[in-house]
Amino acid sequence: MRFRLAPIAAAALLSLPLVAQAVPAQAQVKCHGTGTDAAVQSPIQIDRSKACPGSGPAIAIHYPASVSGTLLFQDKAPVGEISEHDDVRFVIGTGGTQPYITYGGERYNLNNVHFHGHAEHKFAGQATAPLEAHFVHTKATGTGYVVFGVMIDAKTFLGQTEHDKLLVSPPALGASKAITGIHLNDMLPANHATFRYTGSLTTPDEVGTYFQPVNWVVFDHHAKAHALNVFHYRSLWGAEGNFRELQENHPAANIYSYH
Repeated sequence: MRFRLAPIAAAALLSLPLVAQAVPAQAQVKCHGTGTDAAVQSPIQIDRSKACPGSGPAIAIHYPASVSGTLLFQDKAPVGEISEHDDVRFVIGTGGTQPYITYGGERYNLNNVHFHGHAEHKFAGQATAPLEAHFVHTKATGTGYVVFGVMIDAKTFLGQTEHDKLLVSPPALGASKAITGIHLNDMLPANHATFRYTGSLTTPDEVGTYFQPVNWVVFDHHAKAHALNVFHYRSLWGAEGNFRELQENHPAANIYSYH
């Protein structure tokens, strides 16, 4: 383990092709080769040239115009020490219209948005993005996850993005603060092309297990945040960061392209 200290008038409705379920929905267009549709360990490298075409039903994103909640610097074991398993996360509040997606005919509620630096997923032939945001949707009934992965580039510009609002002034380790007026739709790339596979969570539970299966939706295009805020977030962990290393899976995951 590494350590470093140093209403809404109408919900936004966006259509995206469906990702794999626990019994993968992508399997209706079978990848040729030696890959698997079963759950693998995440994160992984995504090779665009080897992705199979995806053809499934739609995911519908129902994010209200703005949401409020709690910004938490989550302190996982070892408590009191910053580790790679900690993160800064925006936990969605329980009041008002709740953000959710429908997937395979079932509802998944957006529980939180949190950040890893550097990014956990990587596109083959490209440098690793400095940050990755995970939008964690949990099944409304039963157990299950659909997680959106959004790469964040560090840019210099006037003003701030919705990501900056969550990165600019995080609370101390283990502390939290209320935050309002977050526009979730603006945190997603304008282009909703994605790559999808069935994997795992990238942080372990109390006994060290990385939950499977997780339905991953990794956006092809990037979002952005101000370089100063990205640098400050990364500096909380130092060079080692709060990310899980790329995982070698045998067989590798089948990756499906929805463009």
